[in-house]
Amino acid sequence: SLGADVLIDDNPRYALECAEQGIKVLLFDYLNAYPWCKNGSATLHPLVTKVYNWEEVQGQLLSWQLD
Repeated sequence: SLGADVLIDDNPRYALECAEQGIKVLLFDYLNAYPWCKNGSATLHPLVTKVYNWEEVQGQLLSWQLD
């Protein structure tokens, strides 16, 4: 166990592995420019949210904090 509440990563495989363990994931695809982030299976998981810049990361973290 990672002991993490949230993972921010650009690797869809890691994103899916963590989401399957109950960790919320921000899949980082800066400006939609990372070809390796185009794997759709990770973003189908309900705990994976794709983000495209650091402002979106901040916004999503704040949103989760308020929930």
